[in-house]
Amino acid sequence: MSTTVQKPATTPIPVQLSAPEFEAFILPHLSMPKRGPRCKLGYHRVFNLILWVLYTGMQWKCLPIPQDAQGKPAIHYTTIYKVFAKWADDGSLWQAFVASVRHLAAEKQLDLTVLHGDGTNTVAKKGAMGLATRATNIRRVRKLLPSSTIMATSSRLSLWLLSMRPTWSCSRKA
Repeated sequence: MSTTVQKPATTPIPVQLSAPEFEAFILPHLSMPKRGPRCKLGYHRVFNLILWVLYTGMQWKCLPIPQDAQGKPAIHYTTIYKVFAKWADDGSLWQAFVASVRHLAAEKQLDLTVLHGDGTNTVAKKGAMGLATRATNIRRVRKLLPSSTIMATSSRLSLWLLSMRPTWSCSRKA
């Protein structure tokens, strides 16, 4: 009995872009610094690390940073976060998203049946507005209204995800 793996009806969310894909579809929409040193890793690799954090939901400090020839980290995770924050603040990531949706629509590859919104990265606390308006005892409030955080996970696996698995451990410095 032979078993064949069926091709999925839709392609998964990309968690890694090749250099030609990045240069063709993403780079034209990103703002680049006008002066100062160039990025050591290159913006293609930085963008892939940003995608990795957004896809997995891991903390920035747990990012698997590539190492240089001496075994030291090639870049600090805070630098990657700063690049992400700059692109998010100036609208570069939004422009790249809109351009990619336009491209998919023009190529008749935009499947609207699989699009969905997800707001699980926003922390909401029950009763926060009512507590902010009047003076209350903080200790009593913490006992009465425990906050909950919702975490989203994905069951999709990719080859890159499997190759990153050994580096997922994150230790907190004392």
